[in-house]
Amino acid sequence: MDNLSDDLRALFNAPICPYCATLYDPEHYDEVDECARCSNCGRTYQVAAEHRPQQAHTPQDDPLSAAAQSDSLAQFREEADRVSKAMMHQTAGGSYEMYERWFTEALEPTIDKLDPALRSQAIAIATELGYIDDPEIMAAGFGPGLCSISGIDENYCHCGRHP
Repeated sequence: MDNLSDDLRALFNAPICPYCATLYDPEHYDEVDECARCSNCGRTYQVAAEHRPQQAHTPQDDPLSAAAQSDSLAQFREEADRVSKAMMHQTAGGSYEMYERWFTEALEPTIDKLDPALRSQAIAIATELGYIDDPEIMAAGFGPGLCSISGIDENYCHCGRHP
């Protein structure tokens, strides 16, 4: 009889959807929005903290120390400066747009290797040097009438591929 009482107590103390009275399912809890989504009607509602699923602790969730962030960003700034100078050398005589594209392509692997918490700061640093953060601009190309290699007007381009 005690087991039945405990089961009934657990059942009646468990959260239910206030819209359709469906029993709460911990698998439908959204940690980002901090609410549950009803499996029946799809509406969201608040759940008491004791009924929320336990979150697994992952080392990735630990924020980097301020010193580690500073060191990582300093190293990134040095790498971005090095890549920038190399791309300036490589694109000498071309357009600034060509430099931006080549610089962005060369720096993307370095940004991808960074901790996700530091990427926005790294992109801000790289943007000062000509990094293109907008994927639509990168996909657009140089445009009609411009050389696909140098980005210069085809009538004045020095690459030798134009009539």
